[in-house]
Amino acid sequence: RFQRVGNISNLEDAISTFRDAVDLTPHGHPRKPSHLNNLASAFLVRFLRHGELSDLENGISTLTDVVDLTPHGHPDKLDHLNNLGHAILDRFKRVGNLSDLQDAISTLTNAVDLTPQGHPHKPGYLNNLGNAFSARFKRLGEPSDLEDAISIYSDAVDLTPPGHPDKPGRLSNLGSAFGARFKRLGELSDLEDAISSDLKDAIAAYRDAVALTPHGHPRKPTCLNTLGTAFSARFDRLGELSDLENAILTFKDAVDLTPHDHPDKPGHLNDLSIAFLTRFERLGELSDLEDCISRQRDAADLTPHDHPDKPGRLSNLGNAFSARFKCLGNLCDLKDAISTYRDAVALTPHGHPHKPARLNNLGTAFSAHFEHFGEFSDLEDAISRYRDAVDLTPRDHPDKLSCLKNLGNAFLTRFKRFGELSDFEDAISAYRDAVALTPHGHPRRPTCLNTLGTAFSARFERLGELSDLEDAISTYRDTVDLTPHGHPDKPDHLNNLGIAFLTRFERLGELRDLQDAVSTLTGAVDLTPHDWHPDKPGCLNNLGIAFLTRFERLGELSDLEDAISMCRDAVDLIPHGHPDKSSRAPVYLNNLGTAFSAHFERLGELSDLEDAILRYRDAVDLTPRGHPDKLKRLINLGSALLTRFLHLGELSDLEDAISTYSVDLPPHGHPDEPGCLSNLGNAFLTRFHRLGELSDLEKAIATLSNAVTHTPHGHPQKSNCLNNLGIAFFTRFQRLGELNNLEDAILRYRDAVDLLPKDHPERPRRLSNLGDTFGARFKRLGELSDLEDAILTCRDAVDLTPDGHPDKSRCLNYLGHYLTARFERFRDPTDFEQTISLYSRAASASTAPIRQRFRASQHWILCAQRMHHCSLFHAYSVAISLLPQLAWVGLELRHRYDELAQGADVVREAAAAALDSGLPETAVEWLEQGRSVVWGELFQLRSSYEELSVVHADHARRLQELSAALENASITREKSSVLSEQASAARRATESLQQEADNHRALAIARDKLLKEIRGLPGFERFLLHKEFSQLRASAHSGPVVILNAAESRCDALIVLADVDHVIHVPLPTFTFQRSSGLQNMLEKLLGHARDIHSDDRKGDPATLRGVSWESLLSTLWNGVVKPLILSSEQTPGDLSRIFWCPTGPFVFLPIHAAGLYGTQQSQPGHKVSDFVISSYVPTLAILSLSPNSSAVPSGTLRLLAVRQPSSDGLPHLSGVAVELEHIREIIRNFPWAQTTLLESSVGTVEEVLDLMKDADWVHFACHGIQDGADSGLCLANGRRLKVSDIIALSRPHGGLAFLSACQTAMGDERLSDEAIHVAAGMLFAGYGGVIGTMWSISDQLAPHVAWDVYTQLFRNGTRPDCREAARALHDAIGRLRDRRNVPFHIWLPFIHVGL
Repeated sequence: RFQRVGNISNLEDAISTFRDAVDLTPHGHPRKPSHLNNLASAFLVRFLRHGELSDLENGISTLTDVVDLTPHGHPDKLDHLNNLGHAILDRFKRVGNLSDLQDAISTLTNAVDLTPQGHPHKPGYLNNLGNAFSARFKRLGEPSDLEDAISIYSDAVDLTPPGHPDKPGRLSNLGSAFGARFKRLGELSDLEDAISSDLKDAIAAYRDAVALTPHGHPRKPTCLNTLGTAFSARFDRLGELSDLENAILTFKDAVDLTPHDHPDKPGHLNDLSIAFLTRFERLGELSDLEDCISRQRDAADLTPHDHPDKPGRLSNLGNAFSARFKCLGNLCDLKDAISTYRDAVALTPHGHPHKPARLNNLGTAFSAHFEHFGEFSDLEDAISRYRDAVDLTPRDHPDKLSCLKNLGNAFLTRFKRFGELSDFEDAISAYRDAVALTPHGHPRRPTCLNTLGTAFSARFERLGELSDLEDAISTYRDTVDLTPHGHPDKPDHLNNLGIAFLTRFERLGELRDLQDAVSTLTGAVDLTPHDWHPDKPGCLNNLGIAFLTRFERLGELSDLEDAISMCRDAVDLIPHGHPDKSSRAPVYLNNLGTAFSAHFERLGELSDLEDAILRYRDAVDLTPRGHPDKLKRLINLGSALLTRFLHLGELSDLEDAISTYSVDLPPHGHPDEPGCLSNLGNAFLTRFHRLGELSDLEKAIATLSNAVTHTPHGHPQKSNCLNNLGIAFFTRFQRLGELNNLEDAILRYRDAVDLLPKDHPERPRRLSNLGDTFGARFKRLGELSDLEDAILTCRDAVDLTPDGHPDKSRCLNYLGHYLTARFERFRDPTDFEQTISLYSRAASASTAPIRQRFRASQHWILCAQRMHHCSLFHAYSVAISLLPQLAWVGLELRHRYDELAQGADVVREAAAAALDSGLPETAVEWLEQGRSVVWGELFQLRSSYEELSVVHADHARRLQELSAALENASITREKSSVLSEQASAARRATESLQQEADNHRALAIARDKLLKEIRGLPGFERFLLHKEFSQLRASAHSGPVVILNAAESRCDALIVLADVDHVIHVPLPTFTFQRSSGLQNMLEKLLGHARDIHSDDRKGDPATLRGVSWESLLSTLWNGVVKPLILSSEQTPGDLSRIFWCPTGPFVFLPIHAAGLYGTQQSQPGHKVSDFVISSYVPTLAILSLSPNSSAVPSGTLRLLAVRQPSSDGLPHLSGVAVELEHIREIIRNFPWAQTTLLESSVGTVEEVLDLMKDADWVHFACHGIQDGADSGLCLANGRRLKVSDIIALSRPHGGLAFLSACQTAMGDERLSDEAIHVAAGMLFAGYGGVIGTMWSISDQLAPHVAWDVYTQLFRNGTRPDCREAARALHDAIGRLRDRRNVPFHIWLPFIHVGL
């Protein structure tokens, strides 16, 4: 009745009754053994129910009496021996005493031996004996015990008839034994034997049993559960998912049919829960894990507190919580796991064989809690539990090894956290004990050796003792040798050995170690099955590092490609949501970043550098604060940012790089210390180059000296540290001129070169540096031997640098410098020809940094000019073609202008050279290509690409999308840069800026690649490249365009006419560059303070003339520039045709439109430019290119936006603004037929004005204006400016007039005169057809009169005004103002018209 209902009182009554029966049966009675056997069985049942060891002891004691009282030969003797042996085996499992295991085997062997062949119980006895041998194998690891178990299980299976209910269980035991032998020896035949066809017969028999058991029968759930167990067993053997599905369905039925209060209910729930967990581990479906936890929680709740299975079910529940934590990272699950494991441990009696395993699980949960929160108490709790698990596990128990390993790992973790060497020693001691417990041939010996090797490796990383590394390699070798081929652990062991080889190479530089590392790690990858194997990413990552290291040593590009491929696969193979993603991903991302960085260093592709920085950032972000590798990853990120700064010059990259180094360095003696010091020193050095602070240079030398000192002799990085220190000393020599610094630099460079093997890929760079210092010493001391050494060393650097390497240009440049020096000394033509060739090759090296190539082109130009070499023309062509790349569209606007400043004069000098060669059309092409470069790029972004779309629509669509995205990214970046200056959350603003900058560069790189692809298409080889003259001349559709070029050697006017197929070249022999510069200086004096003060008040106060006059300035312009043009065109006064001035250099700042003779004797027409033409200015020919609607007659209502000075601009009040706006209102009222609507800003903020400009056709600004380079703009509310970058973001395609009645709106930047950096140009490029602007400050009193006259003339025609008439209206208005006798020159001169 107890077995049916589970009521414990029934069991107690049974024991009491059996005890009375025994007591009443006299000794020697033939029924005495039977009554004792019944009592013993009851004790054992109660033991299974409550887990009380006393019941098990009473059961064994009683069974011993039963055996002793049963005569030899009695038919019950066999069963009694079997039961006793089984009970003793249970005690071994509970207590772990090895003597019990020996007694169990002896007793069960007697039972088997005494059982005749054919006896129906023989298979059962054999199965139990097999269990005993299997338990001893698990405890002692002796292969002979496993062989005996397999042999005995085989006999048990063979003797069990088909269809017998115990056949499946015995087959399962045999399969498990075969599986254990496979894990031990790796023989696939064992795995095949484990998957026996008899298992199918067993399942069929179980199916029949279920089918024959009627629904509602009390045995039905048990039959179903047994069938489910068989399905699970076959799944474990074959891995067929259908078996697992059937197991779950069958277990569910068993649970559903078992009454809630039935004693078997918790067991069935437990089996179902385990099946759900198995399916989760197979498929990763979270719902299975949820079902597992739900069923296991029910199983634990339904199991009485004092039931012996309670701790096991709690432990299973803890395992499920732990699995969900690893999957989702929810800390509640980890806390539940710890709580449940605690209960399981507390309920497990001391001495119970499962106590150590449960302590071990609890320790692992504490370890996970420590890894997440870093709480020291968690690590202490983990170590405490692991210690207890080790102490409670008998020395010869098979679980002893895993307990020792976990304890060692915990000690190692505590060492890494707190640095106490005693923890390291304890860890190694634990690992050594584990090895000692595994004699040679033991299946777990390789695993224990592998763990010990890992500890040696870790101690080497901490202390740098080479003996530890040697011990690690020796231990790993033994591990690999003892692991059979095909064993699942073989790849991991090879992986560790390969890493150790790689580490020794990095320490000693022996190439053999590197080759061994690649070979060993390749084997690890090849032997790791399938991409989904959890170890595959790690093996790929390590092999990638080995390939990368071999590339750095031998320079083979194929190794670098393999490195990137392996590291990328490693990153990609970590599944999203994988529990190890947060810990492993940073490692793999960091290494992939390093591979991309090396690829950039080798090939110079900017996209590789962007990829490197992106991966480094991700690695840093994913690495928690305080992690031991955080510093190393920050250093890598800093180095990449430093490289990008050196390549692109973005100051934010330098600042970000230095900020990444603002962390604690590794402790003294740490193997990473020299590398970190070297990188930090380089950062100081770079900041010195940028900011010029001598303290940074001193810090760099001190830090780099420490890096050299702390790098062991023979270390592969010693040469790099010496080289960096040499650079710092050489930099200090260049700054201070002290010869001892130069000598120190040469000494370090020599040592750096000598330490490198002849075939090392870094050798050319080191030689190049050494050669440069020899050259510097020659320049200082004049010793010819130094010059020869410089040439010889630099030539070696050139010869050793492969073509296509980014450093090739640098090496060629250095050699060119010193050949030039020798030519100047000895005038050997051979040196000169070589120099020209070297500079040519350096400038044309496509993989080199653009700034390096441009500098080479400048050297080439200087050499060719000096000797009138025939390559001069080609040198200019190369230099001009590099200008758009200098001002790369992926850079910030301000930075693009900074880059262009390097070549401010080259375009004008190139045009002069073309004119010297009689090629005026080429001169025009070059001037168009090399001026207003930034505006030209903007035009390209806004092109419609009609020709491309006709033939290659997809390419055109992609280019259109990329261009639009790139322009938006550029605009967003400019706006964010401004806003970040005002942001209070500096860190958040910086992160946002960085993301926008990254996006901006990424889009620019993608567009460059697409353009390269398009130019590979037939007929599109010159797509979006500079236009030829035949295309450019169409821009002169509205009148002649006169380009005024000012070069050092000559000044010229180049006239472009739409209907003339050549340039009309008018030399200006009496007007030189010096004269144009002199006139610019004269203008500065005439304007005085009005042009120099940024916050101009629009008053236009008269300036002190200081001995110069406006008349002399304007007459010089007339006689030297304009008059020759008028004479060549045979124009007569009063024609007043349109002319478009396109000035360069100093001409940009001179009032060409007002040139003339203004004395009283020249009052008649014919002595001023305004007598002959209506002047407009244009920055380039491209700005006049016909747009689709440029010739259309305007129609509809004209919307004119008027923006007045806001009260909150923080600048002096302009009283004339109100008068000016009232004039505009009055004109609109007076001319109703002009169909004009006036829009006015209310608050005058930048945002409001920009919104209104989107809806307006024309715009009129009456406010303060400021010329301030890229920050030039119109002053609006709250002290902010409507900047050039804001204006061009409008991208207005519909033309119109922009009247800028403000100061300095067309003034230009003296540093970059040819880039048209002013508000008027911004309006043109935003889409306005014409602009009225000002060259300097204007009068607040007279500005309203100019506006009145201009608008009156534009509106008087009786129709909607046409913006193309604005030039004439301004011409007439200024003429009237000029003719007033009391109006000085500087009042009317600044007003100009720009555009069409």
